[in-house]
Parts: sequence; C-alpha cells; structure tokens
Amino acid sequence: MKKIVVFFCFGILLLFIISCKKETRVVSISIEGSWELRQTNGMLSITYPPGNGHIIKFNSGNYERSLNGQITQSGRYRIVQDTTVSSATCLVIPAGQYTHRIIYDNNMASEKVFIEFSANKLTFLSGCFAYDAGSFADYARQ
Repeated sequence: MKKIVVFFCFGILLLFIISCKKETRVVSISIEGSWELRQTNGMLSITYPPGNGHIIKFNSGNYERSLNGQITQSGRYRIVQDTTVSSATCLVIPAGQYTHRIIYDNNMASEKVFIEFSANKLTFLSGCFAYDAGSFADYARQ
C-alpha cells in the first residue's frame, strides 16, 4: 500500500512539473517583406501618411528598422505562438486574435509584442494598457 501511495505522489509531482513547463513554439507564419508605419495608438493617436519613411523589413529571420532610408535597428526575429495577450496587455482580447508574438534578437525578457497580420496590414500590440497605456502600431505592406 505504501508503494502505491509513493508512486501516486511521484506521478502527480511529475505531471505537475510537466504541465508547468512553458513552451515557446516557433510557428511558420510569414510577415516577410517591407512594411511602412501608418498609425500608432497609445497615450496619443498618430496617423502617418504614405511615404513617411518609417519602414520595417522582415527577411529570412532577419529584421531591419529604418527611418528615411537610414537603418536604426537590425537583428534576428522569430514568431512564436503565445496565448497570453489578455494578461500581458490588460485588455479583453477576443479568442483567436493576437495569438502570436514576435521576439527580437532572442530577448525573451523583453516586453511581449503580439502581432496580427493580413496580406496588407501588420499590427503590433504591446504593454499593459491599464498601467502604462500600452500601444498599437499598424503597418501597411509596401
């Protein structure tokens, strides 16, 4: 009887450890191409006209941010599945939206940046709107 209780407790402990392990599953969605900033929303809402020079390019796991033709940041990125958007942004997000996030330069400790995209629009969502106003940034495909 003692052996059964020990095995049962060990099994429960093992199940608990396995279920608590967080996975960051890399997914194969493609945002490759060149995108130009169209709108930001946070403390202020700003609309940018076409040709404003705020560009982000994604290509083969690399990214490049530029302003008026000058590269301001570059490195590697990856997109992972992440369903914690509501808790990370302090918003009620409908199921099935913002289920992926982008990780720049393998920095897992940075603020989570969630993405939604279609053929012509790429949206970034980050920050807790209840604490620091959070932000949306919409880009249009070039």
